[in-house]
Amino acid sequence: MINSLDLNKYIELYRDFLHPNPNINSQAFLILRKEFEVKFMNNLLANLQEEDLFLRRKSILALGRFGKKTLKSIVPLYMDTNNTTVKVSCLKTMIKIVVNFNLEELTQAEMLVVELAIKDDAPEIILTVISLLRQLGETGRNILIKISRDKDLLRAKASISALLEMKDQTVDDLFDELLNDKSIDPMIKEDILRDKNIEYS
Repeated sequence: MINSLDLNKYIELYRDFLHPNPNINSQAFLILRKEFEVKFMNNLLANLQEEDLFLRRKSILALGRFGKKTLKSIVPLYMDTNNTTVKVSCLKTMIKIVVNFNLEELTQAEMLVVELAIKDDAPEIILTVISLLRQLGETGRNILIKISRDKDLLRAKASISALLEMKDQTVDDLFDELLNDKSIDPMIKEDILRDKNIEYS
């Protein structure tokens, strides 16, 4: 339980955390994380459903600096909501953590979030989870390879775009297969051919 003096300190620090000056907000973040970690994290997690875009972005960036412990809260938050904004914010937070801490593997529970996001019909969720997969090394690449044959054009095109940025021999072989597959949408083939033309020009 936070006493009144601590609460006043927290409120003052939280205001500084939202300050536009990066030196002020960065210093406030460090103190908040050290002295009020649980309350601060809960505050940031609650902000993921705020309509204020500035507040959401700032909270995503801050949660991304907490590391794996944040993911334990992000998973149930994603599972328990039908709000697209919250889901996208959860996925963006996962991206920040993966990038900040060089993660290439997620737990089974975290991967369940990925699987649900891939199957979602909301374009913003699909595009965000594809961005997450692009950061997950070989694990992400293997899932993107499967999605590249998805009947949903957005999923397929987004996965191809992600694979174009992480090419290796496996991806090159996949592209050759897709180009020779008559069932693949011509728009997908155009993306691959455009990249090949740039590569060899």
